[in-house]
Amino acid sequence: MDEPLFDATKVPVPEEEAPQTVWELTSRIRDALETEFPDVWVVGEISNFNRHTSGHVFFTLKDERAAIRCVLWKSSAGRLSPEIRDGIEVEVRGHIGVFEKQGNYQIYVSSVRPRGLGALEVALRRLKERLQKEGLFDAARKRPLPRFPRRVGVVTSPTGAAIRDIIQVMTRRWPAVQIVLAPARVQGEGAAAEIVRGIEDLNRLGDVDVMIVGRGGGSLEDLWPFNEETVARAIFVSTVPVVSAVGHETDFSISDFVADVRAPTPSAAAEMVVPDRQAVAQSLAATLSRITRGLRHQLERLRDDLALFEGNRHFRFPQEMVLSRVQMIDDLLTRLAAVMRDQWTRLRFRLERATAGLAQHAPRTAHERAVGRVKMAAHRLATAERTLLAHRWLATVDRLSGRLGDLNPNRILARGYSRTVLERTGRTLTRAADARPGDVLQTHLAEGELKSRVTESRGAPAEDQSSLPRPDKTGRGTPKTLFDEEP
Repeated sequence: MDEPLFDATKVPVPEEEAPQTVWELTSRIRDALETEFPDVWVVGEISNFNRHTSGHVFFTLKDERAAIRCVLWKSSAGRLSPEIRDGIEVEVRGHIGVFEKQGNYQIYVSSVRPRGLGALEVALRRLKERLQKEGLFDAARKRPLPRFPRRVGVVTSPTGAAIRDIIQVMTRRWPAVQIVLAPARVQGEGAAAEIVRGIEDLNRLGDVDVMIVGRGGGSLEDLWPFNEETVARAIFVSTVPVVSAVGHETDFSISDFVADVRAPTPSAAAEMVVPDRQAVAQSLAATLSRITRGLRHQLERLRDDLALFEGNRHFRFPQEMVLSRVQMIDDLLTRLAAVMRDQWTRLRFRLERATAGLAQHAPRTAHERAVGRVKMAAHRLATAERTLLAHRWLATVDRLSGRLGDLNPNRILARGYSRTVLERTGRTLTRAADARPGDVLQTHLAEGELKSRVTESRGAPAEDQSSLPRPDKTGRGTPKTLFDEEP
C-alpha cells in the first residue's frame, strides 16, 4: 500500500511563545512609531493649552475630524510666542513618541509657529461667537429686500471702486432709482466710527428703502472695520434693510452675518437691490401676453357658452322652464301635505296612547288607589287585632278559671280532706298545740260539719313549739293553708 503524501501526525508543532509584558509591547510600539515618524509637520488648532509649573507646555492639536496630544519641553517652551493660546491655528514640528505610563502616542514638539494672523483671527472668532449667542445672526429677524426700491443708500468710500461699480450697475439696471451716498472711510483708524455714522444718517433720512454697506476686497487688516462690534450693532438696530457687500466672494466679515442679506461683492449687491429693467420689461411683456391669451380664451369660452344657450329650447321658450318648476313645486306641496297628515295622525295616536297611560299613572288616581289600599289594610288590621285580643283574653280566662277551680276548697274536701276551725278564734287549726283542752272545734267536711271538744292536746315538744309562730288575735302568724288562699 502506498504511503500518503501528507501525514498530519508527522508535522512538527512549533513551540508556543511566551506572552509579552505591557512594557515590552509598548516599547515595540514606541520604537515603530519613532522609526516611522522621526519628523512630522502638522497644522491644527490649539486647545487645552496648559503651561505646567515645571515649565513644560502641554496642549492638544485638533482639526474637524481628529486630535492629538502634544508636549513642548521646558528647554523649548521659553521660545514660545505669547500669542500661542487656545483657538490659535499653528504649524507644529516634532516627532511621534509614546507616553508609556498611559499608553498614549503624542507629538514631542520642537517648534510652534502661528499660522495666518493669529490674534486677529482669534479675536474675530470670539466676537463672532459672542454676537451669535446674543442673537444678532438670527435668521428669523432678517428682513426681505423691497422689490422696486425708489431710493437706495450706500455707506462706503466716495473715492473707492465700490461706489463706482454700484452706481454703474444700478443706473444700467434701473435708471429710475435714486442713490444717496453716506461717505465714510472703509479702512484704517476711525473707519468703524464713520461707517456707524453713515448707517445712522441714512436711518434718520427716513425715505431710504434699502442700504448697501461695504467696500472692495483687501486683507484682513483692511477689512477689519467691518468686523468691529460697533458696526455690527449699528446694522442690527437699523430700521432700513441692510445689504453687506464687503470684500470679494471668499471674504466674510461680522457685517455679513448681521446684515439682512450678504452680497459677495459691491456689484453683486447692486444687482440684488434693484431689478433689471430689461428683465422687468420682459416679465411685463410675458405677463401681458398671458393676460391677453387668458382673456381671449375666456372670451371664446363665453361665446361657446352663449351659442350653447341659444340652441337650448329653454332659452328659446323660458316660460316652459318656469311652468315646469311651478308644477314641480305643486307636486312637492302635495307630497308635503300628505306627509304632514301622516305625521300628524301618528303623533295624535301617540298622544292619545300617552294620555291614557298618563291617566292610569295620574297622581289623583294613584292617590285614590293608595287610600283604598290603606283603608283595606286598616280594616284588616283592626279585625286581626280584635280577633287576636279575643283569643288572648279567652285563653287567659280559661287558664285563670282552671287555676281558680283547682284552688276551690270544696274540691279538696271532696277528696277526703277536712277543715278544722278553732271556734274561739275562727282560724283554721293547723297545729295541735294551738288548741287547749276544752276548746270547741268545728270540722268542715265535703258534706256537713262536725263539732267536737278537745279533751287532750298532743302537739310538738315544748322546745319545738316555742320556735313555731303563734297566731295573734288577728290570726297573723298562723301559716296559711291551702284553704286560706284567696280564690
